[in-house]
Amino acid sequence: MPSEIKGFTCIPYRPDGGHATMNQEDVSWTWTKECTFPSDMGTAHDLVKEVVERVRSDQWNDKDIFAIELVLEETLANAVKHGNDSDPSKMVRFDCKLNKEKVYVRVEDEGEGFDPQALADPREPENQMVASGRGVLLVQHFSTHVKWNDRGNVIEFEKERC
Repeated sequence: MPSEIKGFTCIPYRPDGGHATMNQEDVSWTWTKECTFPSDMGTAHDLVKEVVERVRSDQWNDKDIFAIELVLEETLANAVKHGNDSDPSKMVRFDCKLNKEKVYVRVEDEGEGFDPQALADPREPENQMVASGRGVLLVQHFSTHVKWNDRGNVIEFEKERC
């Protein structure tokens, strides 16, 4: 896992150890979805389904579709359940952009945030029975790039097509 936090791009993560820039300005998107919704898992599931249907229609492979679906489920569930405590008066902001080569997603909740660095590594023997931390690990593993803001209530990720 990354070992330091730098400014707003709190934890850029790449499985190969490189650094993510996620510069969206020079990218031509073929589909976008932006919405704000009350903390409700039904709406979150509908958004996941919509994005998955879209990447499937663009003929992404099954491995990539699985990764996108898993990371979307994790990030939206974390925003609704952990960030906003499933409080329907708190909103989740969802932005998704895609083209034939990558998917970019930004999820923001109204919660206090968290420090991803402070999570115990769920792969360590002493943490294997702890019920938290696995989702962040899965997001990092199945995304091409991941970053959080300093507060820890905004996550951005990209998944590039394999």
